[in-house]
Amino acid sequence: MVAFFLIELKTVNREGEKLKVIEISKRNLIVSVILAVVVTTSILVINNLPRHTEQSEIPLFDEERLASTTAVLAVEKVFQVNYQEGKDVWLERICKNSTSAGYEIFTVGADRLWEKYVDAKSVVTATAQAVQKVADNDTEQVWEVSIDLSTPLPGSNKTHDTAYVVVMKTENGWKFDRFLMQAEIETILNRQDSLSSPVEEGHK
Repeated sequence: MVAFFLIELKTVNREGEKLKVIEISKRNLIVSVILAVVVTTSILVINNLPRHTEQSEIPLFDEERLASTTAVLAVEKVFQVNYQEGKDVWLERICKNSTSAGYEIFTVGADRLWEKYVDAKSVVTATAQAVQKVADNDTEQVWEVSIDLSTPLPGSNKTHDTAYVVVMKTENGWKFDRFLMQAEIETILNRQDSLSSPVEEGHK
């Protein structure tokens, strides 16, 4: 019997609704364990990263602009789906903008996910927009990105959601690394709440 493990390809908003779930077969257990370690480590790192306030009125520096553009392009490529073009074309498009480790994690469960796209005859285009940078360090940035889909993906009735995207600075520029998992997203949101609470109290 083949055991399956579920991971989320990010897309959990504040209400806990999801765009998509990927099933991982037992042969990919090692990758899943590595991912679990990465998530746990990331939560600890996030808690010690500099906090960022709303950036709508703050001009982006060049590095931030490049990083945010990378995050937006990654989201659009991931959610641009055409069952007729084939899984390899879809994955190749994503790979061009990804780190090696990020691509390996993303491809876990890709076969089964693509089967769902084919069964549903999915043809989806995506438009993404950077909302704000929520955390960073010397080599990584985490961006909140809004997503609008032309049509819902299989198993969902949603055409709008929010992704939290990790991008990494490499020798070849900024690259997509992965989507944050649910526990990491909750950590990010809790940090934002704790940052805004004193401000709100100060206005009372």
